[in-house]
Amino acid sequence: MNAAPAASVEPDSSGLETMAVRPRDVVVLPDGLPGFERCRRFVVISSPDLAPLVQLRGLDSVRPSFLALDPRVVLPDYDTSLSPSDRCRLAVDEAGPLLWLALVRFDGDRLVANMRAPVVINPQRMIGRQVIPADSPYTTHHELTAG
Repeated sequence: MNAAPAASVEPDSSGLETMAVRPRDVVVLPDGLPGFERCRRFVVISSPDLAPLVQLRGLDSVRPSFLALDPRVVLPDYDTSLSPSDRCRLAVDEAGPLLWLALVRFDGDRLVANMRAPVVINPQRMIGRQVIPADSPYTTHHELTAG
């Protein structure tokens, strides 16, 4: 996985998590995420206890929180090509590093990942967006299995 921006999360005396976020760790998603369009500032939180998953936590209004992982952890040959317009929106050239995150959720008793529409982050500019390719061969309900 490419180096991800990370914030520190510490439990406070009540057992709830408080988060110290440096401004340089904030990722801006100008379009938000479907259903959370008004939340545009996020932070990526990694923890050895959670690996290979990370948390994508919103910092605005309702503060959504998502589990995510690099889709190449699940599918090593995952296509990470971007259209020229997506590269332009992320302000990244062909050689620029990108962080790819497939959002993960529980579907009944199964853990599934949205491999069709990953969140892609330019860690040099701290800009991200959910990329939804028109001809994606991937599904929004890719079942994750242990091992």
